[in-house]
Amino acid sequence: MENVNVLIIEPNQTLVNTLAEIIDNDKDLLLGGAFTTGQVEDFNALISEHNPGALVLGIDKTESKEMDFFDQLRADFPHIPVLVMTPHSRIGAVTALTALKKGAIEYIIKTTTLSGSILPDEHFKGRLIPVLKAVPRLNRNLLIARSFVDDSIKSVQPVSNDFFNNAENRIKLLVIAGCLGGVPSLYILLASLPESLPVPVIVVQHMPEIYTTVLAEQLNEITGLNVVETTDGIDLKPGTVYITPGKYHASTRTIMGKKVITLHHGPKIHGFRPSIDVLLQSTQNTYQGNVLAVYLSGGGNDGIDGAKVIDFAGGQIIVQNKNSSLLSDLPWKIESLGLHEGSYPIDRLGYEISKKIKAGAYNTVY
Repeated sequence: MENVNVLIIEPNQTLVNTLAEIIDNDKDLLLGGAFTTGQVEDFNALISEHNPGALVLGIDKTESKEMDFFDQLRADFPHIPVLVMTPHSRIGAVTALTALKKGAIEYIIKTTTLSGSILPDEHFKGRLIPVLKAVPRLNRNLLIARSFVDDSIKSVQPVSNDFFNNAENRIKLLVIAGCLGGVPSLYILLASLPESLPVPVIVVQHMPEIYTTVLAEQLNEITGLNVVETTDGIDLKPGTVYITPGKYHASTRTIMGKKVITLHHGPKIHGFRPSIDVLLQSTQNTYQGNVLAVYLSGGGNDGIDGAKVIDFAGGQIIVQNKNSSLLSDLPWKIESLGLHEGSYPIDRLGYEISKKIKAGAYNTVY
């Protein structure tokens, strides 16, 4: 395994010391340097001197010296993966999503929701270290391309609203799942789907609470679909996108003849809550084989067991292809198990989803 040389820049000295010790004690990582923002006079000179394989950058708000440095870094050193650390607050969520849309590989929350105190070492070991160890497997072509999500959205050709005229689809539910690299893909994908989509959409993206709220709000601004953050017991309606809230698992159920989403605070699955597996496994009873599951960029094992359930029930699975994924570990695992029915670039995925939903009407076996 390639030893990743990590550089840390963060406003808070205590957090700098904590992260430096964690990284220095990991045999697969190299600590290239650790600085507070106030110690850095010339960011470009620091990057040139240390030549990091990855940068961990603390940013507390969008209007800040650190965000200016991030923009400068993406312009001058686009090949360097940047992982941003943001507060667990609404401002932190906006900051994290802004960075992701500009090319950050991932974000890590660094403080608690209420007190604003720095999270314990175990949090950073569990979240930061796996991302840094995934750096050698990232799609560097995406980083070097320096493409911004907002620009990609403007160039999207959405599927026509007439696409589903007079169509009777067998697919009754669309599930979109993603992890590392999945958020930028999600923006582009939803912008390409027609507002006439005849099925409900449930999104599971590994994010904490507050962040999923802001994500739902931002997604609602770039698509004709109705995007909401899921609440417990909410009815599933065609043309609505339900963002699974952080800290909860989502399951589908049939109550009083209506299909709804229920939320529960069960144990983490593969280290995550919400879990892709929990949602997909629940659809077997409510939607049987009438589910289309779409896997976006990501890693880890959450979603593998769920894919097996979808396949066994007779549903369909497609994945984002390797060339357009920041990290293709999860889609690749689905492919290697022979569970998917197609692998597509993100700018074509919306059309392929629509085509499979519509074509399902002709594949139904009664």
